[in-house]
Amino acid sequence: MASSVSAIRPKKGSTRRKIRRGRGIPSGHGKTSGRGHRGQKCRSGYSAKPHKEGGQTPLYRRLPKRQTNERPNRKVYSVVNLSDLQKLADAGINEIDVITLIENGVLKSVESHGLKVLASGAIKSKVNVIASKFSTSAEEAIKAAGGSVTVAA
Repeated sequence: MASSVSAIRPKKGSTRRKIRRGRGIPSGHGKTSGRGHRGQKCRSGYSAKPHKEGGQTPLYRRLPKRQTNERPNRKVYSVVNLSDLQKLADAGINEIDVITLIENGVLKSVESHGLKVLASGAIKSKVNVIASKFSTSAEEAIKAAGGSVTVAA
């Protein structure tokens, strides 16, 4: 039995006829074409907007406003503590700057305003530190250990 492409048909009962709307009252989908009587939903071009909820106050107005913590003029620094500097000093590094910190894995990258040294931890070794900014106590601790502080532009 030879079969041709033109003889291929869908399995019986697997397909249904398309509903032909607006083809007279006897069809069952005439007159209003299944859209009901009057109102916004029966008109052509209607599409439900996600933020419209009829007369109910929409969700975006029911929820509280949230403020962001960002301030446009705030300066952002990458931060390094004295304990991090001590680890580098123990490894035999005396001159510490941004490039040294990145190369040794202390920092991944530097923020837009540079590097700031904070006084968390202690430093006992003599090191020369180059950074954009120092906390007062960090600067005193580095100088007390015999090191020097240089403010980079």
